[in-house]
Amino acid sequence: MKLPFIVKLRQIAAVLSLSLVFTFSASAQTVTFAQFFEQNGTQDFVFNNLTTSGTFNQVSGGSPIFFLYQNIAGLPPSLVGIQSARLYITTVTTQPGSVNGGTLSQPLDQTVIIQIIRDTPAPPGVGGGDRTNLLTAVFSPNSQSPSITGANGGNSATMSATTPDHTVTFGSHFLSFASTTQRNLAFSFSSLSPSLSLGAGSFLQSMSAAGSGTFASNPVPIYQIPSSSGVSVEGRIMDSEGRGIQNATVTLTDQDGEIHRATSSSFGNFRFEGLTAGQTVVVTVGSKRFSFAPRVVTLNESIGDLDFLPSASNDVFGGKR
Repeated sequence: MKLPFIVKLRQIAAVLSLSLVFTFSASAQTVTFAQFFEQNGTQDFVFNNLTTSGTFNQVSGGSPIFFLYQNIAGLPPSLVGIQSARLYITTVTTQPGSVNGGTLSQPLDQTVIIQIIRDTPAPPGVGGGDRTNLLTAVFSPNSQSPSITGANGGNSATMSATTPDHTVTFGSHFLSFASTTQRNLAFSFSSLSPSLSLGAGSFLQSMSAAGSGTFASNPVPIYQIPSSSGVSVEGRIMDSEGRGIQNATVTLTDQDGEIHRATSSSFGNFRFEGLTAGQTVVVTVGSKRFSFAPRVVTLNESIGDLDFLPSASNDVFGGKR
């Protein structure tokens, strides 16, 4: 029997409060600034075993969730309290899983993108862009690979990412993360079907699960009203010794999916101009010799120091830059 809506909200608030306490104690250096909980408790998170790789996504149309900002000063009333939203997650993994001491681990060796989008835009004057992007989280391997982990044969699992072990970036139509120095996230999955086990190619067996999660940083982000004028993004592409990399291809994908490209100069510099303020964009770098983690930034104002250094596992080709 379905509980009345208000009872559901009270239960969710209680769960979120408990989760907040856990985040404080488990990671003393960061503070929870956002959390989510599924609206229906259904198995909305799906891993597909493709034998030589795997994908991890949500059900079609996004997972309906309740989302909550916390510990952020100055939020307008429309962003305070539980909000109805959809969560989207996408990644591909090419690294098989393993079982060690009864614990199964499925590495996520490629970039993971999580987007939490409001069901309806915030009121005009609140936030930038189309006023729907509550949070975008992007994470990828650095010194370690994040993973889906749980007891082999169990029906629950976790997924987490934290700096500096992993590269973690946040973006939003409503928040500025410019001052954050530490960032992490933690997901909990339950009601796995079937139970956790390895399948073809030693990748995680295809399964679905319900999920909830928290996001934290140090310091917490700030609410920031974006400028209405056009903004620019510039920075420098460098090798591990700080030398500029020439002819690297820098790609900026805006919130509408439009792709902007630039080529780095002899000193590694690049620049994009005339971008719409308030939107969240993804910036990636292509180089013959080095690999770079993507960056997610919210354009509340012009950015002049979006610098890129190689990821931990770089210089893999040994060719020319």
